[in-house]
Amino acid sequence: MTIAQAATRPSPTGCFTVEDLQVGMSAEKAYTIDYDDVVRFSEISGDWNPAHHDEEYASGSIFRQRVAHGMFSVAQFSGLLGMDLPGLGTLWLKQSVEFHKPAFLGCQYRALVTVTDIDVGSNTATLCTECFDEEGDRIVSGVGVVKPIPVKVKAKMQQ
Repeated sequence: MTIAQAATRPSPTGCFTVEDLQVGMSAEKAYTIDYDDVVRFSEISGDWNPAHHDEEYASGSIFRQRVAHGMFSVAQFSGLLGMDLPGLGTLWLKQSVEFHKPAFLGCQYRALVTVTDIDVGSNTATLCTECFDEEGDRIVSGVGVVKPIPVKVKAKMQQ
């Protein structure tokens, strides 16, 4: 990585230990999905299903148009957990997911994570993970479990 690349890479906004967290804390981000995103996701995942790429094929599907990969929305949680809540040093241990509605290209979506449980003894937090469409309808939901940055590591960083 060059110095210029490091300088332009975003830094985490959060750095919460398990003791810093409180039930009800949340973070969210808006996102859209365009066809270039679909192509990049296909390149990464190997999923070239025509429901994502072929307008003629997709017009005959139950959705009548191309849909984004469902995991593209789930991937938004990675950014929220690793950058915002808990943020720096977070390890994502577990994730359940349920797809309620498709994500269509060119639409606005919102990903939201909310702390629902904290276990100081195991240094873990449980979060509700959800994505919503422009109308406020839930398109994805699940539960994630993370291990925030350890207190000792954060303290050492602050010295």
